[in-house]
Amino acid sequence: MDAFDLDVRRHVYLSVVANGRPPTTMETAVAFGRDEEEIADAYLRLHDAHALVLAPESTEIWMANPFCFRPTPHRVSAGGRGWTGTCAWDALGIPAALHGDGRIESACACCGEALELEVVDGELTTGRNLLVHILVPARHWWDDIGFT
Repeated sequence: MDAFDLDVRRHVYLSVVANGRPPTTMETAVAFGRDEEEIADAYLRLHDAHALVLAPESTEIWMANPFCFRPTPHRVSAGGRGWTGTCAWDALGIPAALHGDGRIESACACCGEALELEVVDGELTTGRNLLVHILVPARHWWDDIGFT
């Protein structure tokens, strides 16, 4: 990634925190005083570098990990807003990304049992006895990141 792509990525994350959603390519183009096509190309490069995840056949941001912008069962309350985590593991990353406390409501992928976790001062205070089982080996996560 070059410096421009890193600046675009930084802008995406700042916009997520400020607005609760990622910016469109047009919004980012306006912010940078660039053509929308240049921003779309930057989004595609960031996607190819696994720095963002775009919706299939689109330049719409689907995930800026740990944040997800499509429905999942991993809901997070943090920073005064409701968020969606890409997965239960990433849901724990949202309070960390926002440098604050958070509450996670999720469900076990195996049995569907409701899970409630709480992070206070950077520490997991509820749900500490849970076990994380990652079904897909890390080397295959990007084969289908939406499933992983």
